[in-house]
Amino acid sequence: MLDAVIYNDDDFKVEGNLDIDKSFFEKNIKNKNCEKVKINGEDYWVFKKDNCYIIDKFVCLDETIEEYEKNAIYDGLTGCYNKREIVEFLNKFLHNYIRYKKDPFSLLMLDIDHFKKINDTYGHLAGDMALKEMANIIRNLIRKSDLCGRFGGEEFLVILPNTKIAGALKLANRIKDAIENHSFKFKNREIKFTISIGITAVGINDDYNSLMSRVDEALYEAKNKGRNRIEYR
Repeated sequence: MLDAVIYNDDDFKVEGNLDIDKSFFEKNIKNKNCEKVKINGEDYWVFKKDNCYIIDKFVCLDETIEEYEKNAIYDGLTGCYNKREIVEFLNKFLHNYIRYKKDPFSLLMLDIDHFKKINDTYGHLAGDMALKEMANIIRNLIRKSDLCGRFGGEEFLVILPNTKIAGALKLANRIKDAIENHSFKFKNREIKFTISIGITAVGINDDYNSLMSRVDEALYEAKNKGRNRIEYR
């Protein structure tokens, strides 16, 4: 694992096991690239990648960069995009749609029903397997142009470019039915689960908050009406 990754953006953020504040970053790390710096009396290497800084005890070899890119983009458990990356994709799609008035898209928000019960009954390793199974089913059913990310604990967000509500609903039903009819084995026990799905499509007056609020409300409605169902707004 890398010692730290610093996201040099408006919301200065450090991920990793190093205690680095913004003033130390500005003075000792910013604008450095493949250079040694001392942090808490120890030598670390700094590598700059876009607007991020990789802090690692090893020299900036290709393996270090590859590890960073993998950790920065993908969710370690499911292999889907992580929340940061899927949100970045969503904002790009939204910006392009509002600016050019073309390339509409829809969103699916998917959530495992009674996920806590899976963890409590079979253990957290079984819960992890359920998340992996769900991610694999989603990836097998979406198009190459679609994007899937793990948005929260048991929540996944799917971006469907050039897709209206009708198309999104058709895909959502395929995913829901596939998961409902699927099972996996854990310690010689067969586990089945269902999901709920919220759907929305982008509108010309949308921003990130309104779009996410609407798809979240649709998901909540699906949960509230009994789960294992789809709602759209």
